[in-house]
Amino acid sequence: MPKYLSLFKYSAEGTKGFLKEKAAAREAASRKAFESVGGKVEMFYWGATGEYTGITIAELPDAATAAALMALVSSTGAFSEFRSIELLTASEMDRALGKSMTFRPPGA
Repeated sequence: MPKYLSLFKYSAEGTKGFLKEKAAAREAASRKAFESVGGKVEMFYWGATGEYTGITIAELPDAATAAALMALVSSTGAFSEFRSIELLTASEMDRALGKSMTFRPPGA
């Protein structure tokens, strides 16, 4: 299954809920959301400092499922920012780089 890195930042409302429920409860809710669409969270970390509240690395069945889950999560208003990046292994990247491609840059 494809892997995704998700970076999130709680909104003011999301932070209020986080302070009320605490980290373990929010991690459990996140894992349940990924599992509800056939995925699995591999890692979940909270950002003690920095730009993001936390990150996950998870497996999801496909890009459409990832997009649907990210849209649902974003629609709650609990996040001021939610990014998701599909991750590739070295062999997957090498297969991608081995594909025949053409591209003309603008103005060339």
